[in-house]
Amino acid sequence: MRKGLLYLITVLYCSLASYGQYNSTDTLFSINDTSYPSAPFFKLYESNKLRDQHNKPLSLKESLDLYIDFHLKATEAKNLQFDTLPEVIQEIETYHNQAFKAYLYPVNINQNLLEETFERIQYFIKPRHILIKIEGRATPKDTLEAYQEATRIYSLLNQGKKFSKLANQFSDDLSARKNNGELGYITAFDMDYAFETAAYSMSKDKYSKPIRSPYGYHIVQTIEKIKNPGKVKIRHLMLEFKKKNEKNKIKLKADSIYQLLQSGADFSELVQKYSDDVSSINNNGILPWFGLFETHPTIERTAFELKKKGDFSQPIRTEFGYHIIQILEKKEYNNLQECKGELIELLEEDSRSRISENELIKQLKERYQFKENKNLLSNFYSILDYAYAELWETLFSIEDNDYSQEKFAEFLSKQASKDIYENFEDYINRLYVNFSNTCILAYHKNKLVERHQELKTLLDEYENGILVYFITKETIWNNISDKEKTKKYYINNQYKYNKKTDYKTVKDIVLEDYRAWLEEKWSEELRKKYSVKINLSALTNLRTNKNE
Repeated sequence: MRKGLLYLITVLYCSLASYGQYNSTDTLFSINDTSYPSAPFFKLYESNKLRDQHNKPLSLKESLDLYIDFHLKATEAKNLQFDTLPEVIQEIETYHNQAFKAYLYPVNINQNLLEETFERIQYFIKPRHILIKIEGRATPKDTLEAYQEATRIYSLLNQGKKFSKLANQFSDDLSARKNNGELGYITAFDMDYAFETAAYSMSKDKYSKPIRSPYGYHIVQTIEKIKNPGKVKIRHLMLEFKKKNEKNKIKLKADSIYQLLQSGADFSELVQKYSDDVSSINNNGILPWFGLFETHPTIERTAFELKKKGDFSQPIRTEFGYHIIQILEKKEYNNLQECKGELIELLEEDSRSRISENELIKQLKERYQFKENKNLLSNFYSILDYAYAELWETLFSIEDNDYSQEKFAEFLSKQASKDIYENFEDYINRLYVNFSNTCILAYHKNKLVERHQELKTLLDEYENGILVYFITKETIWNNISDKEKTKKYYINNQYKYNKKTDYKTVKDIVLEDYRAWLEEKWSEELRKKYSVKINLSALTNLRTNKNE
């Protein structure tokens, strides 16, 4: 059902964000006193994404009926106060946050960032590090202490102490005790951007000053750098070792298959006939793209040794069995223009192409003239103080909007208890930062909705889609999952089915029929309950534009 919700929202409103503003006076239909314009529906209808169970496009009338039914269900859900249910509120908030993300943190990929990424992805590096960890609820004092400890270790390195020994002795990365702080080979996008930058900036055996990541402070040393050969897509045929004493037999079988390939046999047909790899056999043995250090070393080495598209290897042995590999595609990172599209996609998904939340908050505070009186927090440093204090004074303001101590007190009352080891003053200060940041982000979101009609429309329709999902679940799907109700429907409508046919045989058909009957009945009830008026003039215009 959750996939159904995602599809419903996507199909109905995927084009709204790019549609922009439309003429809200061009009413296509109304439900009671609420009007719905023509443009969003027509845009959706033109997309040919509204289809029946046989994947045939719906007619204009069928599409409009579906569209109206959707909004009737959303209206009914609001009237029944589905939007007050905690699980609905949480779902709406999740989708709204996704919608806001593009506006709060727009992607910014400039040429310098693109070229930097290209330079880095051409190589793998092997770093090691010393980590001084910072916990999630760390205070400024904790952060300072972590930085001072990292700086102390950095001084020891400058005095000639060995990196590996200091990693074993001081690093909060417990694996350092086994591997001297080594992390294995990495390339661009494998680590936090700050860590990656430090690692790629160091020449061999040099080490960085302490750098900050979400995990704490790191001192990074690069110990090796090798060329990145790119990525490959392969097809493979595997003969699995199922018994200990059959390895020679499997080897002979692999050799015979290899001879068939040399004689011109089709690789994919042999995969279907012989391969034991159940995860790839349905895809004719094709594996996803991979690079170095992503799969079995023997398979990697063999795959990158194949030169031409279509070439295949001799049987190779791993602990799992014998494999024959065929190269299908290969891509290298030698030319920026050739890999530019892939790099842009990677950058779009990575935080380095967006402003950080801390930087955004800083900008918003300046833009909206954020002013605060942190001295008033002293009223909250004792439970007795803030239980009996008068909390009417303004704690901070955003433009002309004041946020009193009382509002902060309400916020505190809804928070989980503090950590037993956390100082109460630190606890209050941390929650104040959380509260003030949340308020200024909410203020900015309201401004975004005022400025962007397409965002407002998208938020409304996400909410409608979620409401429709939950009310449909209760009205339709919960009934279908009720075995007694389903069986009763079957008995009352047995004439539709072969009387000699057992219920279990036609169960899937019965369930689909029962669902369609419930949907039709529900639609009729909603159209009786609410006044639906269609603007015939607007509908005629749509038919003219579509030549129907």
